[in-house]
Amino acid sequence: MKESDKRLEANRLVKLRIARALTKLMETKNFSDITVTEIVQTAGVARASYYRNFASKEEVLIKVTDEIWQNYRKKAAKLSDDFFGYDSILLIFRYFKTYKHFILCVYKAGLAYIYLDIFDRQLEEQIGDMPFNDVGRYKIYFYSGALYNVFLKWLEGGMQETPAAMAQMVRSLIL
Repeated sequence: MKESDKRLEANRLVKLRIARALTKLMETKNFSDITVTEIVQTAGVARASYYRNFASKEEVLIKVTDEIWQNYRKKAAKLSDDFFGYDSILLIFRYFKTYKHFILCVYKAGLAYIYLDIFDRQLEEQIGDMPFNDVGRYKIYFYSGALYNVFLKWLEGGMQETPAAMAQMVRSLIL
């Protein structure tokens, strides 16, 4: 492994430790009450490492969310159906289930807009450019908001239904 690859990997691990520390602290404290000092102490990293990578606590959450969606996009690219297809919806439910702890922490901190903004961007990228007066553009945001709220309520409810059952239900609602 090259020296630059080692540094990139070390920095990725530092970011991950910071994100996990913040998430852990969010379990017991209000987001607004968490300090950078608490985050770096919990993460076991230097304060400079925090500021080298993040400008704010919100940015920590945004970067983690971006990474989750990058991983999702890689898997979604292999699917044959579109974003509104069963396999795509199923994959999203599986991702939400995998990252439920993090997503619920963000939601309970009153920062759900972070996920919704990224979710909207994902749909925009998948669908492509459309004129502003195209009903399809509004369909994207309607679908995004509805699906996002279904995900959150499913997570909050303890995920009683399987991801497959949820994907089937959502698919039937949008047909």
